[in-house]
Amino acid sequence: MSPKGPHGWILSLLLLVTVACLVQHCEGSAYQGFLKRHLDNPKSDFGNSNNYCYQMMRRKGLRCQRGNTFIHTSEALLKSLVCTSRGRVLQGNVTSKTMFPLTICKIKRRLRKLWCRYKGKTAIKRIRVTCDKGLPVHFISHV
Repeated sequence: MSPKGPHGWILSLLLLVTVACLVQHCEGSAYQGFLKRHLDNPKSDFGNSNNYCYQMMRRKGLRCQRGNTFIHTSEALLKSLVCTSRGRVLQGNVTSKTMFPLTICKIKRRLRKLWCRYKGKTAIKRIRVTCDKGLPVHFISHV
C-alpha cells in the first residue's frame, strides 16, 4: 500500500522531515547533557572549593554522585578547542591540546542518600572527552 496522489506525497514528506528533526534533536541532546553536567562559565561563586562542589552537585541534579568535573570556559571555546582542534586521539577519545580551568569534585562523605559532602580542588589541566560530530558528549578524565 503506497501513498497515492498529492496528499500521500505530502504525508510522506512530513514524516521524513519529522524523523530528521527527531534524529537531530537526539544527537544534540548528548551534547546538551554534557554542557549541563560539566560546564560552569563564569564559575559560580560559592566560596571555597568544597562548598562550590556541594552547591553545584545539588544545582546540577548530581546529588551524592561519586564525583564530577566542572569546566570553566565558554561553550564556544570548548567546542572550538576540544573536538575540532586535532587533539590527541586514544581509543576514540580526544585529549585537548589546550588546558582548561577546572573544579574537580569527589565525594568525601555520604550520610544517607540525601546529604553528601564533597572535596573540591581547582586545577588547570587538559581534558579527555568522547566527541560525536565535532561536539563533546562524554567527559572521560582530566590529564
